[in-house]
Amino acid sequence: MKKAFFIILGILVCFVIGLVVISHSMNTKDTESANRRIALLMNGSREDHSYCQAQFEGMLAYAEKSGDEVVYYDNVAPDERYTDLVEQLIASGYGIIVSDSYIYEPAVTELAHAHPDVYFLNASGTQSAGNYSSYLGRLYQVRYLTGIVAGMQTKTNKIGYIIAMPTPETIRQANAFTIGVRKVNADAEVYVRYTNHWNNDKIAETVTKKLIKEQDIDVLTLHTNTIMPLRVADENGIYTIGNNRDNRDLFPNTYLTACVFDWEPFFEERIGECNRNKFTGKHYWEGMRTGLVQLAPLTDLVSPSVRPILNAEKHKIINGEYDVFFGPLSDRSGYIRVRKGENLPDTQLLQHMDWYVKGVSLE
Repeated sequence: MKKAFFIILGILVCFVIGLVVISHSMNTKDTESANRRIALLMNGSREDHSYCQAQFEGMLAYAEKSGDEVVYYDNVAPDERYTDLVEQLIASGYGIIVSDSYIYEPAVTELAHAHPDVYFLNASGTQSAGNYSSYLGRLYQVRYLTGIVAGMQTKTNKIGYIIAMPTPETIRQANAFTIGVRKVNADAEVYVRYTNHWNNDKIAETVTKKLIKEQDIDVLTLHTNTIMPLRVADENGIYTIGNNRDNRDLFPNTYLTACVFDWEPFFEERIGECNRNKFTGKHYWEGMRTGLVQLAPLTDLVSPSVRPILNAEKHKIINGEYDVFFGPLSDRSGYIRVRKGENLPDTQLLQHMDWYVKGVSLE
């Protein structure tokens, strides 16, 4: 009798343990693989042929591959409307909020604190929290390479560079471009002009036309969301170098190459971490080594003599043998900013670059 009792007791214990294991397994599966609804908020148009479209296309490719539900919003102003929209999205069940500009970061940090169960990703920011990661690509590495292209392509030794506004990011990229230009052409100057707007076509057109009228530039690049500077340069027979997205199909007679992003693998990895509850809030700053930032293939307008030099420099960057801001580097006044044998640290590059290197000409 006692033996039968223990047999029955053992069976019951095993049955209960089995139920616990199955229940835990089901809960783990739910928490580690539950797809959350995603919202992408952009500060410009998804059809800008530039920064916003690159992020949009990357997220769209991810959504088509994963089957995740994503909603997209264009031209979202960085004011209370941004906060109100995000609050509405969260209330509607969106658990991953992706924004594409540093202008949103003050609001994002507050929202992330207020909604600890929601994940936030924000491009071009520098902060992070338990449920918030900022992200950026080391596009300055590719800018350096396009500078080499421009420096070898120019015949007038005058190169135009249209910038939305001076920030550490835009100055960093213009400096990297100029370092590349001067590496192969010490006599070339880079003429930087500001539009003070990211998306305004009319102002960009006016600024670019003014630069072309004042200086005999024969190559032009840009750091704006609008691609109007490329359109104006193309109309004037000036070689163009793109940014954020490859637009060679729009400018077949002037386009040389571009700095481009490949966002889809990055989104796949980050959102996958959210869905598996493996998210770690941090600042991501990935370069050419991961493939997040890339040099678009050179067009036939680029001289074949550029390719071996470009390939050698690209190889050094990808393998970690060299990064762009390696000393000695001096600013426009001749003051040494980076001593020989030293490399500018990321904190300086990200947050404190407020000076231009020698070779930049400002208005």
